[in-house]
Amino acid sequence: MLPVIVAALYAAPGHIVIVEEPESHLHPLAAALLAELFAAVSKERGVQFLVETHSEHLFRRMQTLMARGTVSTRDCAMYFLEHDGPGARGPGARIVTLVADESGRIKNWPKGFFGDALGETREQTRLALERHKAQHSG
Repeated sequence: MLPVIVAALYAAPGHIVIVEEPESHLHPLAAALLAELFAAVSKERGVQFLVETHSEHLFRRMQTLMARGTVSTRDCAMYFLEHDGPGARGPGARIVTLVADESGRIKNWPKGFFGDALGETREQTRLALERHKAQHSG
């Protein structure tokens, strides 16, 4: 993690910092705080960050920063690589631009993007209620 922080803090104004999976081996909160570091350095010194991530925590924090108005949708672009079937040269993929509104909500979530956290929570709650009813009935 130290190289990512050093690269962010020592990048010259206007430079581009490319980071691949900075969340590797990080606690989820630390991954979320990376989004804040990237946003702050970008805003203060005009450093651009190109971040390839699988971290829902980093991604969600960036959405929260948009909702707060800390990051604007014109200053942050998010993309998703989507499998597009076999091509002439092998498996194909296409780049999908994720469209965020000023509240950080993504208007065109790809199917299965980050799984279904809300669905999992809904199912856990349903099962807990069923267990509670079974234990307290009769």
